Amino acid sequence: MSDRFSEKLRLKRRRSRWRIAGIVLLVLLVAGAVWAIWFSSLFETRETTVSGTEHVPVERVVRVAQVPLGEPVLRVDTDAIEERVAALKPVRSVRVERDLPHTIRIVVTERTAVAWVDRSGTPWAVDATGVVYRPLNSRPGHLPQLDVDADDRRVVAATARVAADIADGDRELLADTNAITAETRDSIELALTRDRTVVWGSAEEAGPKLAVLRPLLQIEASSYDVSAPERPTTLE
Repeated sequence: MSDRFSEKLRLKRRRSRWRIAGIVLLVLLVAGAVWAIWFSSLFETRETTVSGTEHVPVERVVRVAQVPLGEPVLRVDTDAIEERVAALKPVRSVRVERDLPHTIRIVVTERTAVAWVDRSGTPWAVDATGVVYRPLNSRPGHLPQLDVDADDRRVVAATARVAADIADGDRELLADTNAITAETRDSIELALTRDRTVVWGSAEEAGPKLAVLRPLLQIEASSYDVSAPERPTTLE
């Protein structure tokens, strides 16, 4: 009985030693993997790639991003890189991805122009939020001019919003719109082809204004007022 008990005890101790050895080995493997990924040169950052750019030079994005080459990929602060690249005016949004073993990928979405504004004789692109973000080589014939004070951000934003709403809702009207003028956010007007004017008012209620303006333009007139879309009027 004593021999059988001793044998069971030895087997139990042997299993315990193997269990402890397995745990130690697992810990060592995990620690080795953590060291290899987070601290060794096996997964260091060696390359930065940029996609999605059309008007912003890739070299400029890479320079602004300041990706720390030589640092382990998983330790790279992607949020900080996104913040730096997003500060570029032509960039609407940016996403930074880690691509093991050695690459940081920067995916850029640029702003889209809905209009342009004159700055000291140079046309500048304006996006739907009113951001004036890059100079243009020439005046774009397919976009309306914002005939406003380019330094008045609120008026630029309001007129840019109108340009974006027209582009989304009535491409034919957009083609007929030469300029969008305003002195205040509530005095927006459209300068159309054939010397026609549309009193738009504020940037609000774009849908109802577009809905009533299209049939209203069938009437021969010099001015159309949709500032109160429930009571549209014309002036010959």
